[in-house]
Amino acid sequence: MTTRLQREGGLTVAWSLGVNVVLAVAKLSVGFLASSQALLADGIHSLVDIASDIAAIIGLRFAHLPKDADHPYGHHRVSTLATMFISALVIAFCVGLAWTSVRSLMEGGELAQPGIAAAWVAGFALILKEGFYQYARRQAERLGSRLLLANAADHRADAIASLLALIAVVVAHLHPEWRALDKVVGLVLAGWLGAEGLKLFKVSCEDLIDTAPAEHVLHDLSEHILAVPGAKGFHAFRARRLGDRFEVDFHLQVPETATVAEGHAIAGQVKADILRLHPEVISVLVHVEPDEPQHRKQDGHHGRSGDEA
Repeated sequence: MTTRLQREGGLTVAWSLGVNVVLAVAKLSVGFLASSQALLADGIHSLVDIASDIAAIIGLRFAHLPKDADHPYGHHRVSTLATMFISALVIAFCVGLAWTSVRSLMEGGELAQPGIAAAWVAGFALILKEGFYQYARRQAERLGSRLLLANAADHRADAIASLLALIAVVVAHLHPEWRALDKVVGLVLAGWLGAEGLKLFKVSCEDLIDTAPAEHVLHDLSEHILAVPGAKGFHAFRARRLGDRFEVDFHLQVPETATVAEGHAIAGQVKADILRLHPEVISVLVHVEPDEPQHRKQDGHHGRSGDEA
């Protein structure tokens, strides 16, 4: 079954792929003809963006495949692997760009003056990419997708790369003695984009080793439990990320006089409320316990809200 994230997220990334193909062709061809190393570097970054878009499409497509015998927990972490692949591509690009820029600066020699056509292409790319970043970021936040957010961040990185390329070309065109600025821009781009790539890679690694979500996320996911009639308390609440989604489990205290069927019904209502109020949650496992002193933990939460029902 096609999910909303697959449908709308896939459309967003498809638009992104089309934009990046057009920009990569324009930047590389004009950069070569206009002798602009800054625009050529920006064009290479657009090639990385194309690979990132393809990885994002694959992630969205396969992350929501149904569970099977070999993957009883589903395929949601495919999107985490796709995010890791995107960040690895960005890091690799930055290492290569930094090496090329440093080597060019060390070697010196006469440099060609970049043509003004490179500035027009860089300016157009800047406007288009910043606009697409704003659109993609809103989509990522609305759909709650880290994969789409990583893809949106790549658009912002490309916009900044185009801005630096534009500055380098204009300055080098107006002041030929500053032609080396092309290579300096390449080095600056490598450092800045590399730092962003490392952040994405770190986040992906944290998800793969089940690092706990932030405290405010856990509170947001658990705040409705005690509102359910019969829910006396809970503890050991934890969640882990599966790609762009969460899996939750916790211990729930119900009235000690409740039958097994009644305790099951209370837990079922708690689970249904969490899934209804938090579409980012795909699985909730509830361990039911009687509301007795030995089941009340110091790190738990206890209330009497259910008594009013």
